[in-house]
Amino acid sequence: LIISSLGFSKELPRVAVIGFDSTAPGYIWHINSEFSKVATDLMINALIKTEGFRVFERVKLDAILKEQDFQVYSGRVDPSTAVKIGKMLGVDSIVTGSVTSIVYKKSGGIQLGPLSLKKSTASVTITVRAINVTTGEIIFSEVKKGTTSKSGVSIRIPVAGGLGLSSESVTDIFSAIEDVCQQAAAEFAAKLDSKAMIISSLPLEGYVVKVESTSSGEIIKVYINLGEDSGIKVGDEIKIFQEGEVILDPKTNEVLDRELDLIAQARIMTVKEKLSI
Repeated sequence: LIISSLGFSKELPRVAVIGFDSTAPGYIWHINSEFSKVATDLMINALIKTEGFRVFERVKLDAILKEQDFQVYSGRVDPSTAVKIGKMLGVDSIVTGSVTSIVYKKSGGIQLGPLSLKKSTASVTITVRAINVTTGEIIFSEVKKGTTSKSGVSIRIPVAGGLGLSSESVTDIFSAIEDVCQQAAAEFAAKLDSKAMIISSLPLEGYVVKVESTSSGEIIKVYINLGEDSGIKVGDEIKIFQEGEVILDPKTNEVLDRELDLIAQARIMTVKEKLSI
């Protein structure tokens, strides 16, 4: 017996975003800071807006990592750690990031106490990576730059624990970070869509390795030799064929073709490492 997939289910890939840190000179922060939480939420929102992902909620992620006594990981989390966290969360990919450069400039303007009329520009560079939880492979890695500029009346209010930044500069910097997140999320979604189109156009074939049935002969379960690495997903529909007559070349005895008789259709309920049910 052989099976052939009718195509992958349209289930969106599941991703989790691990807090972004910053190694930018003068703007260093760790993922347990408020700055990291804001940057992480911006990436989560950007991924959701693409409508190409199911994103694990940050608050739940933080709670699970704390409950499991995981150490604090930075945006430079290594693939092996990403695999451990990803499998624990039940996601397909882990997205991480690290801010490597922040440049904030002001020019011109009139100052009157805390009020000022100036032009401000914030530029941010972030390294964004995505790691496949099944293989540990880095499937997306890009260095992105975002810039935001504005002019007008502003008020300088110091931000508590804000690296000496004002509320105005923090807003500008995170506007630039949001720009980077949107760029990265769009490219990541496009890359996965492209890969999915290529994979779905290829025939997925395997073999039935076990059949469970009732005493009356009614089939209960069918086990096939396609596991996680094959890309098959819960919900995928398959056709099950039985090999029929073999057509041979009368001179060379070479197999020219095999007739296939459709005997059943089924839907994948469980996917394991080396087989599916």
